[in-house]
Amino acid sequence: MTRSGRGAVAFWLILVAVSGYWLTQRLVLTTDMSAFLPPAATEAQEILIGQLRSGVASRLLLIGLEGAGEEELAGASSGLADRLARSGQFETVANGNASRAAHDLERLAAMRYALSPGVVPETFTAEGLRAALQESLALLASPLSAQFRATLPQDPTGEMRRLARLFVKPGGPATRRGVWFSTDGKRALLIAETRAAGFDLDAQAKAISAIRQAYAEVAPAGAQLRLAGAGLVAVTARATVESDAKRSSTIATIGILLLLLFVYRSPYPVVFSALPAASGLLAGLTAASLWFGQVHGITAGFAAILIGEAVDYPTYLYAQSGRSEPLAATFGRIGSTLRLAVLTTACGALSMLFSSFNGLAQLGLFTIVGVIASGLVTRWILPALTPAGILVRKLAVPQFELPPPGRFRERAAWPAAAIAVCIAALAIARNDRLWDDDLANLTPQPADMRALDRELRSQLGAPDPRHLVIVTAADQESVLQRSERVARTLDAEVASGDIAGYELAARFLPSAKTQDERRAALPDAATLSANLEKAMAGLPFRPGVFAPFLADVERARAQPPITPETLRGSAAGARVASLLFADAHGWVALAPISGVRDADALAAALRTSGEPGVLLLDLKREADSLVAGYRAEALRLFGIGLACIAALVFAGLRSLPATGRVLVPVLAATLLDVATLSIAGVRLTLFHLVALLLVVGVGTNYALFFNQPQRGRGERALMLLSLAVASSATLISALALSGSGTPVLRAIGMTVAIGTLYALAFSALLAPHSNRGLID
Repeated sequence: MTRSGRGAVAFWLILVAVSGYWLTQRLVLTTDMSAFLPPAATEAQEILIGQLRSGVASRLLLIGLEGAGEEELAGASSGLADRLARSGQFETVANGNASRAAHDLERLAAMRYALSPGVVPETFTAEGLRAALQESLALLASPLSAQFRATLPQDPTGEMRRLARLFVKPGGPATRRGVWFSTDGKRALLIAETRAAGFDLDAQAKAISAIRQAYAEVAPAGAQLRLAGAGLVAVTARATVESDAKRSSTIATIGILLLLLFVYRSPYPVVFSALPAASGLLAGLTAASLWFGQVHGITAGFAAILIGEAVDYPTYLYAQSGRSEPLAATFGRIGSTLRLAVLTTACGALSMLFSSFNGLAQLGLFTIVGVIASGLVTRWILPALTPAGILVRKLAVPQFELPPPGRFRERAAWPAAAIAVCIAALAIARNDRLWDDDLANLTPQPADMRALDRELRSQLGAPDPRHLVIVTAADQESVLQRSERVARTLDAEVASGDIAGYELAARFLPSAKTQDERRAALPDAATLSANLEKAMAGLPFRPGVFAPFLADVERARAQPPITPETLRGSAAGARVASLLFADAHGWVALAPISGVRDADALAAALRTSGEPGVLLLDLKREADSLVAGYRAEALRLFGIGLACIAALVFAGLRSLPATGRVLVPVLAATLLDVATLSIAGVRLTLFHLVALLLVVGVGTNYALFFNQPQRGRGERALMLLSLAVASSATLISALALSGSGTPVLRAIGMTVAIGTLYALAFSALLAPHSNRGLID
């Protein structure tokens, strides 16, 4: 080993040690798929993405109990709800239990005069009170008397009845044996809201574990627990991505090691061939961890592809080295081609690095650093470490030599390629469903989990509305006041039949201004007592029976304003928190609209109201807009990547015809890859385009070596051996990913596998039929 070689090896070992230490101490994996969403182009999209990550909807877990008798399920539901409420993991737990609802109503009772829309000055006049007392008498004579007899002395005006009607959601689940059930009575239902945010996957996993553990303590024989919700999807996705990443990397590593062992027939070249791949992985993961703080599971899963690509570089060096040829001499022959191969692959990933998608930028950095590190180790470390004579047992090469070109092949190659490309272009052009517009397909959520989620939401009466009114303002009080004015417009739309109904935080939590007006409507003790005495004249109520009512009104007159914090921990508080929140720009109130019959009329009514900061959001349209944004970004990245690779090849070859002979096979392979996926019914996503960039990089490598100058049949046979091994390694790693349960990893693996075969075939078909190469 030369002095410069020893220095290079020492420097490499230091970097490996530092990277290894950093990763063992600081590596943090994440599976937040919003990293692969385009940045929000509008405030409305920003609100939606923020809610997907950390809103109340991301914290809800839907629970179903089934497989036992109704009475047993009802008991299990009550026991489970009690245990979850005591666990400290959940903000609220609801199962329709009357005692839980009564507890919430008791809390609201003390606030009823601030919250009830029936609190107006007319209610507390002698005439208003007498009308309320007469209505109470009628209710006492009805079958419903038992429900409110106990509360009548405190609430003769019926404010609690108004609040109950306000907070009861129409279309909710049926109640049997005091708890929620599906309409067929076969499934008990619960909803739990975690304290932790939806993106805190460790806390979500603990909450899910708490549910399973509590259920195990109360489960009847034969009963089954059914869970759904965004937290479960995220936790399941993390487990799937981590498992897939480990499995695919392990399969790729074992498969490639066996391939190299078969080719070299000695363990030593295999061990040395692993050094560039291992170094590239360490360098790529360390760079991603340092720059982004967290490494996405998709990036870790991408390691399988990087292994296949990184092994190519020592393969080109070892496989093209003659049995007695020093590696330095081999590098002298193929060095310029190998350098260009490394740079074109890195250049293709450069476009991802500058992406506005955080996840794509991380993939780009990981690939660039990993590929360059693998190339540098191949160039400087392998020649220094590789002992002489370890390649003497290498697989014999004549069997890899292609048959002589022949005149027919020479004349037919380019027309055949042109016909294949035209067929592929026609297949793509005729496919009107080329793109996958469903963002949910980015998440590895099994179909049965999605179906259960829809089923539980339907049974709980929690449909997902398409239309949403967004109200924004600088502060909480302003957004509530603005919401109250919007509510008048929405009430008119309900009356006209344009919409069936809506929810709005201001209905459950009035603005401080409205609360002040309601407190001002409450008369002083003397006035209220006199009005009540007049109202009771001639009615069969005992004197003094409404003393609790007089005391409550007097306390309400001095009550401070009700805030979201006041309602925290109650079902009402959960409703308000889901509809009212602060963001980076101020405060936001959401109003889900149900039963929209005329969206245009609704939009026109909101515009006519002249209220600023109000937007009608069509969720499907916004989702389509997000998809269009990510598609445009993906195509732009793909185009930039192609242009960078083309420019680099031209700079290396310094000839336009030579550049064309390298790039045409690659572009043909890319087009046929897309056509094959399209014919197979696969709809393209951003990650197929990422994989196609890899295909372009790998295919360019093949085309460069097929067009490399060779001095005789021996060198050409060695080149063919190296390409056979390199393409097989890439194919093994791609196939390992294509069997993944994660849609993103599966898309990358499938696309790279198909593209590798096409790139190798077209590069061989269109290679020049002489020993003269393209690189001087």
